[in-house]
Amino acid sequence: MSDLRKNLLAETKRIVIKLGSRVLVEAGTRGVNTAFINKLAESVAVLQEAGKEIALVTSGAIGIGMGRMGYSKKPDNIADKQVCAAVGQIDLMHAYRNAFEKQKIAVGQILLSADDFRDRNRYKNLQNILISMLKHKTIPVINENDSVVVSEIKVGDNDKLSSDVALFWNADLLLLFTDEDGLFDSNPKTNASARLLNLVPEVNSEILNLAKPGEAGSAVSTGGMYSKLEAVRAVTRSGCNAFLANGTKVLPHEVLFENALGTLFLGNAKKLASRKKWLSFVSTPKGSITIDDGGVNAIRKKHASILPVGVVSVSGNFSMKDLIDVKDVNGNKIARGISKYDSRELKKVMRMKNLDEAIHKNDLVVF
Repeated sequence: MSDLRKNLLAETKRIVIKLGSRVLVEAGTRGVNTAFINKLAESVAVLQEAGKEIALVTSGAIGIGMGRMGYSKKPDNIADKQVCAAVGQIDLMHAYRNAFEKQKIAVGQILLSADDFRDRNRYKNLQNILISMLKHKTIPVINENDSVVVSEIKVGDNDKLSSDVALFWNADLLLLFTDEDGLFDSNPKTNASARLLNLVPEVNSEILNLAKPGEAGSAVSTGGMYSKLEAVRAVTRSGCNAFLANGTKVLPHEVLFENALGTLFLGNAKKLASRKKWLSFVSTPKGSITIDDGGVNAIRKKHASILPVGVVSVSGNFSMKDLIDVKDVNGNKIARGISKYDSRELKKVMRMKNLDEAIHKNDLVVF
């Protein structure tokens, strides 16, 4: 283990562990991989004994439900997916409870939707719930509420959810467990000479290009490597480190205390404040505006507010105080903030002078 990795992981206090469907769902039976969850509980007990705080973000409910319901592949119909999630969630949580009970550790389930992150008060309440659970030595087991959630309030895949949890909880480390050994410089499934990257200082465009956008993980999983890299980019920009490893080979305590195989992604040395994290990465915007070049220069160089006169177009239906994205005329996402107008009002007043800000500078974060 390198000195850099050893020192970073030694300082780690709060850890979010994201568990992919491919390590939680048995390939043959499509049932719960109880052998893995038992080993996971033993590993988490080691971390807890060492003074670490742990939150789990779990996939697997839909995949396990598919096995119960007799599906060979993930159904296309959202109602059928929700049935699979409702059925599979019972088996999954039963396995977690039994495994952690053997270690004399309590677990508690938290089901979330995107609205829990959009609303600042609900977001703060969620932070308090996690802190309270951990004070009672209870491990939060977090999942999206797939049995009832619809597209408008869906967080996305659980890679995105895990990064959201790591951000609002101010975690030091996000562990992503999948069935890959880490990030390679090319696809190891098609290139036998692909090299594992042990350390990635920054998730830039070159790193993102190592994966394909929109590529699904498997018949039972949603997020592929690209979604994992997006999750890693979000947390590392905020100052949280991340580690990608093969959950079929590596356990959490081995990442921290042993030289476990995988890829370490370094977090930014400057950590963002909680509100900036919420504005930047966690919340799901309800719409967007496009601003002219003068507006772009003003917010980047002068940290100015965005005025209606600089707004050239409005997209989506949003209300006053909703979070929205800000784009330049080329369609690049450059900022995010809280709108002081609803979308209909803003369309009427855009390009007009001497009006109140569209987004105040204190409610704006520039990327």
